[in-house]
Amino acid sequence: MSDPHSVIVCPACDLLIERKLLPLRRHAHCPRCHQHLYGRYAFRPSQLMALTITGFLLLPSAFFEPLIYLRLAGVNSEANLVKGILMLFSESEVWVASLVLWCAVLAPTGLLLGVFALASGLAKRWHLLALTLKSVEVFRHWAMLEVYIVSLLVALFKLVDIADVRLGGGLLSLGCLMLLNMTLLILFDPAPYWARIPLQQATEPDNDPDQRT
Repeated sequence: MSDPHSVIVCPACDLLIERKLLPLRRHAHCPRCHQHLYGRYAFRPSQLMALTITGFLLLPSAFFEPLIYLRLAGVNSEANLVKGILMLFSESEVWVASLVLWCAVLAPTGLLLGVFALASGLAKRWHLLALTLKSVEVFRHWAMLEVYIVSLLVALFKLVDIADVRLGGGLLSLGCLMLLNMTLLILFDPAPYWARIPLQQATEPDNDPDQRT
């Protein structure tokens, strides 16, 4: 039986491509659209763990520290990521608030947790390993801190003419967390972890007594 993970789909043009083992520090690109597919790096699990632990240390500051300070019409106010999400919920913007919560909080945190579980060996049993790998695959597509930061910067450019705006420490932490997540997306290669999962048998013994001869 062939390995089901030896064939991958190009995320840009849906071309089926056979996955091959690359030399260190080499990248594979789609032959049709030249989309980057995967690479092979010399990163060890301990180095991935160091990146994820750094991400965990950045989370409280990125989510709860003020991103910006505003002074408008003599009134001082501050905004952080979690407060902004709660404000959207309070204004009945449930869809927008849920999307920001998922893409800017839950998905980046889940990506860190998933990579940490894989690199540290917490997910050793094959069924838990498969579940963690599938979760990381979902989180890596939905972790969009860069979209949130760009939207925040656009809002800042509009506010700077009508209010006194100062940047907060949370924005720096959020930017560092974004760069760290992007680094994990580039350096993390799930292929060695998929290789640890045994292939299931194509057929299983039939235990139905009515089917026996």
